[in-house]
Amino acid sequence: MALIETRDLWKTYVMGSEEIHALQGVSIEIERGDYVAIMGPSGSGKSTLMNLIGCLDTPSKGSYLLNDKEVASMNDDELARIRNEEIGFVFQTFNLLPRATALHNVELPLIYGGVPSKERQERARGALEKVELTSRASPSSFSWSASTPRTRRGFRTSSAAASASASAWHGRSP
Repeated sequence: MALIETRDLWKTYVMGSEEIHALQGVSIEIERGDYVAIMGPSGSGKSTLMNLIGCLDTPSKGSYLLNDKEVASMNDDELARIRNEEIGFVFQTFNLLPRATALHNVELPLIYGGVPSKERQERARGALEKVELTSRASPSSFSWSASTPRTRRGFRTSSAAASASASAWHGRSP
């Protein structure tokens, strides 16, 4: 059983009298534990697909199963729970707080998820360890200005990955 399975997924936007087919017949299977990169040229439907599999939008037609359950049959509360507890994304713009430590940035989605402080810090530190950023967890070791633009971008990428990883495990053991 695939964690994520789409069959003949379509997303069509209507703009006036014109139909824009952002996705046409996309079928994918992603197993639990897989790391996946959605790649393609500008306008190929990457963001549209991510919005669909992230439960932020609904397909025009086709089927999307998440953990063997049809997403189209889920209510708003179920979708909100899934976005909070089961799906983690690393966005292009990272969505990090620039004055916060790496630890706080990783903890933030867990705070919103109601994870108790001790567990939240343990999970955030564990996620930072996975991406080799434990040295950036405390305020005394954190400085945007002390690093080059290239290392800042790498730091933001790793911090965002740690945040997605920590929040995706909400409610269950990794």
